[in-house]
Amino acid sequence: MATLLRSSLRFSSKIHQCRALSLSSAKFRPEENVDKPTHTGQVWDKDDIRRMRFIGKDKLINKKFAIDLVAKDPIVVVEGRSVFSHSGGALGHPRVFINLDKPEPGVCGYSGRRFIQAKYYNKAEHGPSITYEQYLEEMGVKEN
Repeated sequence: MATLLRSSLRFSSKIHQCRALSLSSAKFRPEENVDKPTHTGQVWDKDDIRRMRFIGKDKLINKKFAIDLVAKDPIVVVEGRSVFSHSGGALGHPRVFINLDKPEPGVCGYSGRRFIQAKYYNKAEHGPSITYEQYLEEMGVKEN
């Protein structure tokens, strides 16, 4: 029975026919979302066997990509030449020290938070900002 069911579910790029647990045939088409790319750019070929998992159901894609949400965070303006990024204590990431000597923003590799020295900050170019003290308060970090 299992081999019969597996053989009837052979994948092709056209209309799929499989016998359900009855004597009538059911026709399935892959849903339209199968061809939409995910946040990693993943799109499968028309003949890829992995498309079979979306027969009769929709591929769920979150349209709010994390990279876009991180880009909306305000940049942190710092007076000093180096800072540490520390997101959320025990459930966050370890302290990462970031050098801010260059005129472009320094980015935390874990959280994606951007930091820039005050003398290089330009509101028109970098967008909205918060101070380093506000950032530490947001993260619940007490300075040593």
